[in-house]
Amino acid sequence: MKKYNKKILFFCPAIGDGGLEKTLSIYLNYFSKFNSVVLVTNTKNIKRLSSINKNIEIINPKNDFFLKYRILNNLFCIFLLLKNINDKDIIFSMQDHFLFLLLKCFGFKNKLVIRTMSAIYNDKNRSEATQLKKYLFLKKFIIHFYKYADLVITFSKNNKFYLKRVNKVKNVEVIYNYFKKYNGKKKVKKFYNIFFIGRLVDDKDPVFFLKNCISLIRNYNIKIHIIGKGNNLSTLKSMSEKYKKNIKIYGFTETPLKKYNKIIDLLCVTSKYDGTPNVLGEAMSYKIPVLAPNKVGLSNLLLSDGKFGYLYKPGNNVSFQYNIIKIITNYSQAITKAKKGYNALDRFSKKNTLLKLKNMINNISS
Repeated sequence: MKKYNKKILFFCPAIGDGGLEKTLSIYLNYFSKFNSVVLVTNTKNIKRLSSINKNIEIINPKNDFFLKYRILNNLFCIFLLLKNINDKDIIFSMQDHFLFLLLKCFGFKNKLVIRTMSAIYNDKNRSEATQLKKYLFLKKFIIHFYKYADLVITFSKNNKFYLKRVNKVKNVEVIYNYFKKYNGKKKVKKFYNIFFIGRLVDDKDPVFFLKNCISLIRNYNIKIHIIGKGNNLSTLKSMSEKYKKNIKIYGFTETPLKKYNKIIDLLCVTSKYDGTPNVLGEAMSYKIPVLAPNKVGLSNLLLSDGKFGYLYKPGNNVSFQYNIIKIITNYSQAITKAKKGYNALDRFSKKNTLLKLKNMINNISS
């Protein structure tokens, strides 16, 4: 297939095991069909890099010293990128955009594309904003510089409106994440496997998930499964000590939905603030019933305000438990909603996501 003349350098200094990295792999593999693609990073996560097409050039010195310090690691990766860039090349920043935006502010000529990866404060996500108070000033300060990017990719129409109206960002577009449909089948059972899949950190709130599920163990036939790694792991293990028959903690698992989709009866997302999130769309792609916080990230868009799944009041124990009981006591309804959600995933097809993004990048580089 013919390649365009433009080279795209993807900037992602820190590579973990979350949704960002999955999206990065999808972008890299897709754009490598049309463009010369380079990934600039500094990571020891070789497993994640193994999911990237072999014809993609990866600049990854694996320097231990810089890995310890986020700002220094960003500067180091920017230095590596600038060493390997030509005048007409495009920079696609997946995270920590500020230093590139600052360079653009002072006249840097290369085209810059940035992708917003997490919650952005706007008039429609006040519940998320209350969880972001500690970072709100810094986030608003950095967002002020988004107007210097040549293209800003964000994940919601509310974000786009806010960035245009408040921050005067001229070229901002909504691109949803791409979800491939895998199919799947669920049935009414005597007991149900309830899963949490994600980073075990405060903003994903696995402690809230486990605490509320434990409250239901005595009266309902459920088993609780937690997949992930993070600094909440020891707390979760301590909480589950008395309930070993009903709770299983796996640690990090590569492609967990692919591996466990057949036994997952319900997937719960309990994020305090979020972007898409990927795990929700992936669960829907297997027709798995889902429960997510109302008006957090793209939960409402993905679940069509509850038509394709269930929404609970963020941080509310009663609302969360009520919805789990509702799901497992009327599981046939949950199956019906999951099927509708699966059919509606066409909104996140390759044509509506990756192809749309490719055309936008071609427009700014022409």
